[in-house]
Amino acid sequence: MTDSTQPDPAVIRQGLANVRKFRWILWATIAIYVPGLLIALQLRLSSGTLSMLFGLWVVLLCVAVGLATVVKCPRCLKPFHTNGPTFLPIRRCVHCGLHVTADRQGLNR
Repeated sequence: MTDSTQPDPAVIRQGLANVRKFRWILWATIAIYVPGLLIALQLRLSSGTLSMLFGLWVVLLCVAVGLATVVKCPRCLKPFHTNGPTFLPIRRCVHCGLHVTADRQGLNR
């Protein structure tokens, strides 16, 4: 994009807030697995209950990945973490290179 078509900084800020929110949901869903498993094992739940909890976690993980996959970059309006069939949850837009904290750093590349 040229400088004359740069989005408003408020739009960038709001868009990156959405990207950060969906990234947080994704990483929290991943991080909750091991502590949740340890708690479930400590409670000595039946294998059927453990299977059901694991299935629920997989569904939540799929939703979290889906949300992180479709969130748009506020600068280039393409999916922030997705380029074709590849999902890369990195800290820069895979298309234009906008950093996830660019609104806090002065919108630098």
